[in-house]
Amino acid sequence: MAELLDKSARESVADALLAYNAMETTKRRHFDYLNLLEAKRKKFNLSPTQEEQDLLASLLADHDQTVKKFKTQTQSLLLAQPDAHRSLFSYISTLNEALSAIEHNPLH
Repeated sequence: MAELLDKSARESVADALLAYNAMETTKRRHFDYLNLLEAKRKKFNLSPTQEEQDLLASLLADHDQTVKKFKTQTQSLLLAQPDAHRSLFSYISTLNEALSAIEHNPLH
């Protein structure tokens, strides 16, 4: 397992990690709402209303913004502290592997 972030590394990558967490949140929100609209279409043969389409577009715009913020934060980190940048992506990789394992092999 990749080394987890120690206190010093966590402080160095804090802004980028916050941006990553925001990006994950907006991605999940967008996909959850998209799935809800798709389920509504499949189950009831109802197309999204204009209001629902507008909300979906807004959620995507939110996600696009957080992706840009994460990219900016990680580029700045790479230039200023390459070791911290590597640590951040190692940590993110560890998180994603652990969450993927849970998703594919739930305990219940």
